Amino acid sequence: MIYLDNAATTMHKPQTVIDAVTQAMCSLGNAGRGATSGALDAARTIHGCRAKLARLLGCPRADHVCFTPNSTAALNTAICGVVRPGDRVVTTVLEHNSVLRPLYRLEGVEVDFLSADRRGCIDYDDFRRLLRPNTRGIVCTHGSNLTGNLLDIRAIGRFAKEHGLLLVVDASQTAGVFDIDMEAMGIDVVCFTGHKSLLGPQGTGGLCIAPGVDIRPFKVGGTGVQTYLPQQPPQYPTRLEAGTLNGHGIAGLSAALDYLKE
Repeated sequence: MIYLDNAATTMHKPQTVIDAVTQAMCSLGNAGRGATSGALDAARTIHGCRAKLARLLGCPRADHVCFTPNSTAALNTAICGVVRPGDRVVTTVLEHNSVLRPLYRLEGVEVDFLSADRRGCIDYDDFRRLLRPNTRGIVCTHGSNLTGNLLDIRAIGRFAKEHGLLLVVDASQTAGVFDIDMEAMGIDVVCFTGHKSLLGPQGTGGLCIAPGVDIRPFKVGGTGVQTYLPQQPPQYPTRLEAGTLNGHGIAGLSAALDYLKE
């Protein structure tokens, strides 16, 4: 069989990824939930994967890499965590439902769309035409899962910085294939999934957050630290990682990042 469905998931994972998941299933405990060797090994594995993702995606701080089960969860977390009632958001008609549906669901928020031509290309001057005093930010894809078209994120990032806008980028299709540098591109939040071109297992993903960006927690719950706080601990990554992480999958993602680097 010739497999061409990489936009949905990469099916043929490197053997090192498979081995890492198997080994983790046999040895890792629950990170942050104890001081046993298994729990500590899980914490080290997860932190190591954060550091690798920070280097790959140009995130200045490894502790600002927060894990989710996929990019859908990451995009919901980012969009619902930075947009407030009364805000306007600029996006494009090229977006996946993981961007569109969270935006549609927000109450008291207006959404402006950049159109595309017959070739799936946008007019970057439309960002300026759609700018309003209450525009909060831009949420857009880096690469379309339908057409393969790339957006010029550097140009969008420059525009966002000129006008004090937040830029949230959906890198589901591009992380692991095209260079992404949050600092150089002016990205405030980049959302990624592990199971596509990063070559990791399904059930892995996350978001990288630039310093100074405040994202409200999308979910709250157990963290293993600051147990007696009535609210979610405020520091990253704990702020956005309520509940047990997929340590086994993250171990596989970490091995996949080693494979990609090599």
